[in-house]
Amino acid sequence: MKKLFIFFTVTMLTVNVAFAEKGDWALGGSISFDYSGAELIDGKKNGESLLNFKFAPTLLYGISKRVYFGGELSADMHYNWNYLAGEKISDDYKNLFGIAPILRYYFLSHKRVGLFADAKLGLSFGTDKVKTTYTDVNLSVTPGVEFFINSRFSASVALNEMLGFGYEHAKPKGGVSTNSTYFHFILNKAQLNYAPLTITFTYHIRPHKNDVEIIEINE
Repeated sequence: MKKLFIFFTVTMLTVNVAFAEKGDWALGGSISFDYSGAELIDGKKNGESLLNFKFAPTLLYGISKRVYFGGELSADMHYNWNYLAGEKISDDYKNLFGIAPILRYYFLSHKRVGLFADAKLGLSFGTDKVKTTYTDVNLSVTPGVEFFINSRFSASVALNEMLGFGYEHAKPKGGVSTNSTYFHFILNKAQLNYAPLTITFTYHIRPHKNDVEIIEINE
C-alpha cells in the first residue's frame, strides 16, 4: 500500500522573546492531510484506500516564560474505500469534532533552538456512515523542537501524539452501545490513519514596533 503524508501548519504567536513570555497571546491553526492508496494489480485498484483530513485552530496564552496554556477546536475527518479488481465494493467515513485544553512547556532552550512538549486532553463527538455516534476522550503528549530563523519567524517539527491514552463510547443506530480504551506510543495509533509528524511554520507578532534580540532563557 502506497502512503503519502502532507503536512501544512500555520501558527501566529504573540511573543517578546524567542520562546514564551508572560502575558502573550498565541493564535494559530493547522491543516494536515494523510493518504494511503490501494495497491495496483495489473493497473487496477485492489485493497483499501484511506484518507484523513484535520483542521485545528488554537488559542494560547503565555502564563510564564516557559509555559503556554490555551485550547484547540478540531475537525477530524476519516474516509476509507475498498476495491476489488478496480471496482469499489464498499466505503465508509467517520467525522469527529472536538475541543481540547493544551499546556505547552519549553523545557530546554539555547539561543535559536527550543525543545517543548504539548499536553492535551481532547473531547470529541461524531458519527460514521451507518449513523453510529461516537464520544472520544484522549490524553496525549507531543514533543517537538523549534528553530528560530530570525526574531519573527520559526519552524518546528513535532512527533505527533507520541504518547496517548483514550476512551471511546460508540452507539450504533438501533443497536447496543460499546465502550473501549486504547493506548498508543509513536506509531501505534488506534485510528483509521495516522500522520506521525507535524511541521509548523510560525510568524511571531510582537507588541513593539522594533524587533528585539533573540535571547536565551536563563536556566
